Amino acid sequence: MAKNIKLESFKYRFLIAAQEARFLPADSGRPSWEDFVRQLEFGYANGRASLTWKIPVPGAMPIALDEAGFYLRGDDERQTVFQREPGFLNTEDPVKLKNRDYFKKIVISVAQSAGYAASGAEPAERGRRLEKERAFHDAWASGEDMENIDVRAVNEACTAPEMRYITRRLGNIRGKRLLDVGCGLGEASVYFALLGADVTSCDLSRGMLDAAGRLAGTNGVKVTTHLAAAEDMRLPPEARFDIIYAGNLLHHVDIDRTLSRIKPHLAPGGVMVTWDPLAYNPVINIYRAIATDVRTPDEHPLGVGDLRLFRKHFATVETRYFWLTTLLIFLIMVLAQRRNPNKERFWKVVVREERKWRRLYQPLEKLDRVLLVIFPPLRLLCWNAVVACSIPLIPDTGASQE
Repeated sequence: MAKNIKLESFKYRFLIAAQEARFLPADSGRPSWEDFVRQLEFGYANGRASLTWKIPVPGAMPIALDEAGFYLRGDDERQTVFQREPGFLNTEDPVKLKNRDYFKKIVISVAQSAGYAASGAEPAERGRRLEKERAFHDAWASGEDMENIDVRAVNEACTAPEMRYITRRLGNIRGKRLLDVGCGLGEASVYFALLGADVTSCDLSRGMLDAAGRLAGTNGVKVTTHLAAAEDMRLPPEARFDIIYAGNLLHHVDIDRTLSRIKPHLAPGGVMVTWDPLAYNPVINIYRAIATDVRTPDEHPLGVGDLRLFRKHFATVETRYFWLTTLLIFLIMVLAQRRNPNKERFWKVVVREERKWRRLYQPLEKLDRVLLVIFPPLRLLCWNAVVACSIPLIPDTGASQE
């Protein structure tokens, strides 16, 4: 089949599927679905089709056409008769039937990549979830004493292994542009600024951003604040960062959607680093079931499938695991010290009280390192995982999963 015929057939089938679909923009900054489709550009080269768009954020998607069905000469109804195989004369055209589902999937992938959601309950449900998160974190920020936060101690404590590893992994960050997504109170943002980075702090909570600004002022540094949810960054298309950091964020959001929004803002040669809790440790799961007052109901600790999503979006992915036998500290807090997990955020307390736990934590951390090397399956029983990613993939290329 000539290239131009295949391209026109692809374009025709895509537009038919796009016309039948109903999508809503994720926010007011995006054009309508119809306007988005009108500005799509279709291409064909080396046996692969492609779609590119310039609004609301420039994007592209390669399309493998080997799963699509095409007629020998065009897509008109007259050719349908000659393309039917024996046995199909009294049924719906098999080529059209095959293409209907195939192009519907392509349209959905394009819509999701460009920030559109199926019309109906999904956008409203996401809005309600974000509003709950916003209200929860605004209330949290209002009760914090920012003057008494020792930023260096918080990030360099022996009981903050995630940040100690991340700092080593990033190396010298002086002068680098850094985006802190879901910055919270700003402890990490301000720490990175103290290390010399040019920091932009992003959060959906105005209260948290105000707290981060106050913390920066107390420590004599400046951070740029940006009010937005991680799932809809609302950054200028040209905004690029050498480092994108997301601490304890992804278990609050749609991970696939968030990664697709974040990675266009990673500069060439840059790195994205995240850390979040895992879903499998029974002791931590009991804690989660009890500590309902200090957590939001929509939290979803990461599972194996969530970790695989990183390889969908990035070519290079490194994962490290923390807190296995060291979780003994939390058992002591509950069983021996009788501390109430609904009155204190244990993950904050263990860092703040680092000196009290150092003699117990340090040998257990060494034991963890040995155990995780000898028995790799134990990694999923750890509390937290740090993921470092680089080299973003073109959207939805079907990258291999780990």
